[in-house]
Amino acid sequence: MKRFLPIILTVIITTLTASAQPDRPGPGMARIHAAKMAYITDRLQLTAQQSGNFIPLYNEYEREIKDTRQFFFKKYKGTNPGDADDATSRQFIDDNLDYQQKVIEIRRKYNDQFLKVISPQQLAELNKAEREFKQILIKRLEKQRGRGGRFNNQRNRY
Repeated sequence: MKRFLPIILTVIITTLTASAQPDRPGPGMARIHAAKMAYITDRLQLTAQQSGNFIPLYNEYEREIKDTRQFFFKKYKGTNPGDADDATSRQFIDDNLDYQQKVIEIRRKYNDQFLKVISPQQLAELNKAEREFKQILIKRLEKQRGRGGRFNNQRNRY
């Protein structure tokens, strides 16, 4: 328990700092982010020092990914490229590939930075921990909404 106390405090302080930023959504998203950081910190078994260095870096990483995603989806908001003309559909396909390439570039950039803070084994666990947290969150949201497993019949493709 003594080992986890500094980690938990680091997560809480980082979350409070992050939630004070004007571009962060409301308290519900801050709570989800805090839970995600606690899950990842525990899953990767980060030391207090690693956690203190990793969390701010991970927050930057998430912000870049989010900004890239928002830029792409904002361009096509309210449109269905499958129902558009050939030129628009082709442009969507090209933009989607550009978006995916940008995400890969961001991941490569941050992988190098993460390796300065965590071990290669911990980095290898990071993607798995992110997927697991996402699955836990989806299940919890479905349970709260009373849907009882909307995604249970679908395989997770990621």
